[in-house]
Order: sequence, then structure tokens, then C-alpha cells
Amino acid sequence: MPILVYWPSNTVFCVNKGRVRTNEFNGLYYFIGSHPKQRHARTRIGVGSVPGPTSPAGHTLNSITEAISSPAREFPVWVASLLLVVTGIIAGCDQNEPIVPYDVPTKVPAALLAERDRMLAAIVPKDNQAWFFKVTGPESEVESLASDFRRFVEKIEFQAGEPLLDSLPDGWRRGGEKPMRFATLDVDLANKQLNISVSKLGLQEDWDEQIKMNVNRWRGQLGLPASEEKWAAAGPLDVGTAESPSVWVDLLAPATAADKAGPSMMADPPFGGAATGTPLVQGSVETPTSDPTPSGAASGDADVAADSRLKYDLPEGWRAGRMTSMRMAAFRVGPEDLEAEFTVIPAGGDLRGNVARWLGQVREGEVPAEVVDQALTDAQKIDVDGRSAQRFLLSGDDASSGTIIDATIVPLEDGFSLFMKMTGPAETVSQQSDNIATFLESLELNL
Repeated sequence: MPILVYWPSNTVFCVNKGRVRTNEFNGLYYFIGSHPKQRHARTRIGVGSVPGPTSPAGHTLNSITEAISSPAREFPVWVASLLLVVTGIIAGCDQNEPIVPYDVPTKVPAALLAERDRMLAAIVPKDNQAWFFKVTGPESEVESLASDFRRFVEKIEFQAGEPLLDSLPDGWRRGGEKPMRFATLDVDLANKQLNISVSKLGLQEDWDEQIKMNVNRWRGQLGLPASEEKWAAAGPLDVGTAESPSVWVDLLAPATAADKAGPSMMADPPFGGAATGTPLVQGSVETPTSDPTPSGAASGDADVAADSRLKYDLPEGWRAGRMTSMRMAAFRVGPEDLEAEFTVIPAGGDLRGNVARWLGQVREGEVPAEVVDQALTDAQKIDVDGRSAQRFLLSGDDASSGTIIDATIVPLEDGFSLFMKMTGPAETVSQQSDNIATFLESLELNL
């Protein structure tokens, strides 16, 4: 790199490897040497870098000495000093600046990391229902709530099969209504407001498996791997009014996002279906299954009125069907010897997982991924009460025989969807296609 030297005479030299270079400042050259054009050029400048190009006429240090000793000019006594300085410059031009190593930490300081999420949940069985109490938030805030939350669930009272929420701890209050929740409790803490969700599902025959499925789904939401232990490593909870052992869940998310096992869907509600290994589009599997009828219930119990939050025009020939705790509406369609069933069920789950499961109900053997892909591509895009929805017609290799499914999925809030599905003989379901469309067009959701 050339070096600029500022001398008392305001003459600037640029010396590199024993050769003098010329540079241009504002269109002028500076140089002391034997070149006729440049010999007496002088430019007064301040200290700075050399931006201009090197002159094609380079001159050795001998040229400088020769120019200085020329009889044409007289130079002051500083000539000797000049030679000493120039010699020092030459010696230093070839020296490179040393490389200075720096240790840069790659681990983010703990103080800068986002606080981990923690989830507390309780599952309480009561009157053929599983009641879910759940709160999720920053670890420190949830910790400040943990004791009061657990004590609240342990002492919960029920009336007519529902938890009494009239008397709440200090700082707690009933929140606004949300779809598919029995209630929301808002809790004001030091730095944040947390929301406790209260929801319910029908009890399954295998209580332990129902617990395990829900806890593993919650583990997935926090980025934790699934557990094969009983209750997915959840513990017991003593609730005096419960009819079976209740469950206490305390989960802490990994310290870094890289440790997470999957995407998070904190708002997902509990579910009553079985998990599936089908690859997901988003979230964790939360699928409605064939609806469980409480043990000992007779088929005559089915003629229960549909949920009043649904309003619709009932197609001609549709009859009241078998209702369960999971169904908002159910109808029987077609002749008795070729009867199909139409159900309306709110639940969670991802699109691909549910379509793959339904295909497994109407096809023999494992369903290839390309078949699921094609079903997703062929889905009909429709609107149901102003909401975007998708309608699927799913069958085996022969769509004119066997069992087929005509299903519509309507996304709702909080990770829920409304599943409206007709299952039955191909002949009956195909004949009901227009009636299904009429039902969907008339449907009003007051959720």
C-alpha cells in the first residue's frame, strides 16, 4: 500500500518499493523527480489517502536524490532528514498489517433468550365427560399461577354435569366466549394476563389412551417428543368430585427452537380421536373418529335434538340420527337397506391427516401418499356461512360400489374445524350430493 508523507515544504511523496508514484488530486499531479512534466509541480494538500492513479512514469529513489541535488534548485538543510525518512518508508512499505484474531461467542446469552413456554393442564372425568382445564404462557408467569391453578381444579364443584365457575380466586374473572370452549378464565398477573381454557369431550372407553393422546398432542405443541409412558408421563391429580383418577400435566418447552420436535399450536383444544402417523400439513393430528356411544346406551337414545347453534334447511327425506356427546347434528339418509349417515362434528386436526384417515375407511390396505395428494388436489372449494371450506368425495378404486364419503371441512377459530360428513353405500351418497350442497348452502353457524 502506498504511503503519504506530509513534509514541511508541502511537497508530497508517495513511495513504494523504492519507486515514486504520482497521483492526481483535483486534476493536478504532485511529484519530485526528473520527469520534465512533473518535476516542479507542487500541490498543497492536507493529510489523506491517495485516490488517484499511478503515473506510468515511475522513478527510483536515485531520481529523487538526483532531483534534490540538481543545481537548478537549492534545497534547505532538511535533505538529509528526507533521505533518512524515505529510507524508513521504503523499509516499511512491504510490511503487512498483522492479523488480529477475535473470539466471537456463538451462544446467545441467557438474558437475551426468549422465555420458555410452560403449560399446566388438568383432565377431570365427570358424568361421561372429560373436562380439560389448561393454561399456557411464559415460564415465570405460569409459575406464579401454578399453586392457585392446581388448588382451584382440586376443589372444583360440578352441578348438572358442569363445573361451577361463579366463585373464582382473587384476580380471576370470566372471559369472553370462544368457539368450542365451555368457558375462558382471565387471570391478571404481574406482567401478563393469562387465559385458562375450560372445555370438554365425551369419555372414551379407554381412559388411559384418551389421556395419552391428548398429553402427547400438547407435548408436540411445546416441541417435546411423544412419550410412550402411561398418560404420556403425566401424573395423578386428586379431585374430590371426579369419578375416576384425574390427571395433572406440567410441560416445559425446550430451551431453544432447534430442540423442538414440531410446530406449535398453543390454542388447540383437546380431542377425542386416535392419532395417525400420516404426514401433516400443519399442526398435530387431532381427528374426530367414529363417535363413541356411552357404554350401555341404547340406539333409542339417538333421537336427541341437534345443537341449537346450528341453523339449516333440512333436505327432504333426512331423518334424525344417532346423537352423541361429540355430535352437533346427526341424520339418517336413504332407504333402510342402503342407509347412509350424515354427521356434524367439531374437532381439531390437520387437513391431510383427516383426508388420509377417511381414505383408509373406504379403501383396502395402506393408502399411498399420491392418492392422498390427488384427493387434496380434487377438493371442491366452497363457502359455508361466509367461511372458506373444502368438500371431498372419497371412494375406493370403484366409486360406484362399496362405501364412499362425502365430507366438508370448515375451519373455525382456535385450531378447530367443523367436519360435516356423509358415509354410506356409494349409491345413496351419490344420490344425496345435491341435498348435501343444499344443506351446506343454508347452514348458519352461531358459534
